[in-house]
Amino acid sequence: MPFNTQMSRANFPPLLAPGLRHIFVQFFDLKQRAPQYTHYLNEMTSEDAYEIDYELSGTGPMPEMPEGTRPIADGIIQGGTKKYVHLQYGLLSQATRQLVADDKYGIVKQIPKAHGRSALFGREAVSASIFNLGGTTLLTNTGISLFNTSQPLLGGTEATNYAPGVSNIITTTGTYPNRPNPDADLSFTAIQQAINIFTRMPDGRGIPVHVQPRHLVHPPELRWIVRELLGSPGKPGTMDNDLNALVADNLQGLELNYLTSPSAWFLIADKEGHQMKFYEREPIMAQTDDDFATQVLLFLSTQRFSVGATTWYGTFGSYGP
Repeated sequence: MPFNTQMSRANFPPLLAPGLRHIFVQFFDLKQRAPQYTHYLNEMTSEDAYEIDYELSGTGPMPEMPEGTRPIADGIIQGGTKKYVHLQYGLLSQATRQLVADDKYGIVKQIPKAHGRSALFGREAVSASIFNLGGTTLLTNTGISLFNTSQPLLGGTEATNYAPGVSNIITTTGTYPNRPNPDADLSFTAIQQAINIFTRMPDGRGIPVHVQPRHLVHPPELRWIVRELLGSPGKPGTMDNDLNALVADNLQGLELNYLTSPSAWFLIADKEGHQMKFYEREPIMAQTDDDFATQVLLFLSTQRFSVGATTWYGTFGSYGP
């Protein structure tokens, strides 16, 4: 719930008197984290009310053409669309003219800096919803959650019949998983399984695609496990001095403070290998104006953007036990 919807001298008497040695101002004195969403989302700009992404498959594997026969006809397959609707975000602060004039320390007039801090948090929280809600309500162009044990392939059963080596990975023909069943804790074995799923990933017609995991996205609670898994030259949890085979995959830990689950973890490709997006329609903008009738100074900050994932390719997620 908002506090002090209209700030006046009665609310902040210490700011009116001289002699304060120091004022601990949180939006000055507490260091803000650097943006994190820029490390894992494809950033784009938009000049429209919304953006629509559209998916098409390629043709299927080329079959043998016996002598004297016509080649088999094939074409591309139409997939679904993903609509990114840019939402407006805003924050308004009000302070009486008398408070601004009598504030001996110039704190109130710097409210736009507090808004900037709030705006960045909004961006981070909405961006992290890709992971926080990716197993439930955040949907791709297929209408299926971003992280799912059965992502539908455009070629259906034919795709998984053609795709090499997927029979022990898929749970339903015509689909491919990017989530374990059941969800698994972060471990050496779980990451191996996820990398195998990445390596065998087919396109919509069953043709293998070249996409490799690059970032291990995790909450702060898994920091130490990630260090053991990715930073140790020896295999974690053993006394045999075996080589840590994960080192060769060059995975990079990406700790996100905006993940809500302490046990969820994700593998994602480099930005060009996935379709998780941040569309900026309007950047963070600060405005100041007067209400002449009440002599109240208005501080308004707004931004407009959208976040989502067009497809599941290049991603893998587990929500722990």
